[in-house]
Amino acid sequence: MSLLDQVSEDKHTLKRLTLRELEDLAEEIRNLIIEVVARNGGHLASNLGAIELTIAIHRVFTIPPDKLVFDVGHQCYTHKILTNRKDFFLTLRQTGGLSGFPCPEESQADIFFTGHAGTAVSQATGLSLGEESLKSNHRIIAVIGDGSLTNGLTFEGLNFLGASRKKLLVILNDNKMSISPTRGALSYYLTRLVTSPRITRQKQELHQALRKIPNIGDDLLRLAEELETKTKELLVPGVFFEKLGLRYLGPIDGHDLRQLVEILTNLQEINEPVLLHVVTKKGKGYRPAEEHPENFHGVGPFDIKTGHPMEKNGPTPSAYVAKTLEEIASHDDTLVVLTAAMEKGLELEDFSLRFPERFLDVGIAESHCVTLASGLAKVGLRPVVAIYSTFLQRAYDQIWHDVCLQGLPVVFLVDRAGVVGEDGATHQGMYDLSYLRTIPRLRLFAPYSLENLGKCLHQCLREKIPSAIRYPRAYLPENMPQSFGSGEEAEVLILGLGSLAEECFTASQLLQTKELSVSAVAVDQVKPLSDEVKRLLLGKRQLVVTVEENSRVGGFGAAVLEYLAEQRRKTPVLVLGLPDDFVSHGQRKQILEKYGLFGRGIARSVEEAYSWLGSG
Repeated sequence: MSLLDQVSEDKHTLKRLTLRELEDLAEEIRNLIIEVVARNGGHLASNLGAIELTIAIHRVFTIPPDKLVFDVGHQCYTHKILTNRKDFFLTLRQTGGLSGFPCPEESQADIFFTGHAGTAVSQATGLSLGEESLKSNHRIIAVIGDGSLTNGLTFEGLNFLGASRKKLLVILNDNKMSISPTRGALSYYLTRLVTSPRITRQKQELHQALRKIPNIGDDLLRLAEELETKTKELLVPGVFFEKLGLRYLGPIDGHDLRQLVEILTNLQEINEPVLLHVVTKKGKGYRPAEEHPENFHGVGPFDIKTGHPMEKNGPTPSAYVAKTLEEIASHDDTLVVLTAAMEKGLELEDFSLRFPERFLDVGIAESHCVTLASGLAKVGLRPVVAIYSTFLQRAYDQIWHDVCLQGLPVVFLVDRAGVVGEDGATHQGMYDLSYLRTIPRLRLFAPYSLENLGKCLHQCLREKIPSAIRYPRAYLPENMPQSFGSGEEAEVLILGLGSLAEECFTASQLLQTKELSVSAVAVDQVKPLSDEVKRLLLGKRQLVVTVEENSRVGGFGAAVLEYLAEQRRKTPVLVLGLPDDFVSHGQRKQILEKYGLFGRGIARSVEEAYSWLGSG
């Protein structure tokens, strides 16, 4: 029986393994992760870099009842494997299978759904305060990535934690920094020394004794603390965290299990906020991922031997947008593109190389990105903010207050709109129409083809008002007609928004074979509704059907209903879209089929509604 099978069968086995066995266990887990991600896709480089660290945490702490919070969750695969999900891991990111992010519905070991950066310190501090109020001794550990240090919420959490002085271990998993062997050894020995229980007890006793000395006790105590701080400053870069009120330790080698287990063991009983700086290597143990970690952050299925993708798809909407931006920037010196740690996902690498002075990647700081764009717009530049739908919602107030209230011509490119599939509930882009529609002065587009996407982008850059363009992750047809069917006087009008317009055309074809009078129209503008759509809505209809890859609450269908109500029309409207719920992971096609958002499903819903109206 393999070590991994033994650990899966009895979680206490991990506590008994020798150092050599822990290292062998790490290799078993590494091979399993590579094998499954090569087949299913997923987050590879970040998970390979966190294997030893996660093993050490589970070796020292007991999870649950101790609590481990990840920030963000794309480094949690080893944690899942070590918490009774090793066999289920084979279903990673598949419909009905294991989520690629922490998921409380799967296991008590996953405390929060975690897919957005910056949340762990605040969440873990809340857990610590709660455990204290309940008189519990369970320990709380937050593992944050270095990317989270560009996020303002992390610093808000660290500031509060340092001021509160609550017991919490924050582990900074730093896979961007390099650490020399000499410096790493010195840092490790210093960390081991100052965290050793014997030294910690003596230090506490010394502090108590010094405070009892009249007049000079406090001065001696300050001198001792300054000496410790100055000594650490010679070796470690943690002064900033110390100023926030956290005890900074490290950096130490995040792949050295002996160091990790020893230091974490020492830290179990320290009753103050601690930040342990651990240096790891993305893609550790798999050469293609080590050499090109950016290519193995989020991947589809690939060939393990070469690291090459198994499938080569055609141009994505992201690639089309990036190319269009390059063309515009070549003759418009005012165009500036901003993003929040999504350069590769948005396929903007070529733009950043060609126009480096007009490309700004601000890190995981969406709110800052939007407000920065408002400043650029104020002086006459044309900023384009490109961010995934699920992350743009984090900057709602900045869009509202800093851009739209000011009437500034910022263009928002809302990538990954609609169903994103395998990344699941934390990443679905199915709410942007709803939250953006609430903001005054913001024009909102949802193109239905690549050609139409280019047209919308050019239009938004010509106009001097705030605007947003949403488009899906993987597919839009190159071009398509704007309408299909029985024409102006059709009894049933199907309005297919953006990415689902093509499916509406298919539905219209199916319905016409049943002798229904149906017209399907591709719609690319949500707010305000175009004059053409308004004209069509005011025609004599037995039924209007809206179809969108967005929540049915507050989206395109809601806009149509609002307009008809304003016009005092009683035309029946069937709103088809995604549910008012959080949609789990799975292939996009399967999710759309589940909710009837494909040609045959749309046709069936229309036929049922029309039949019901006729019987009424």
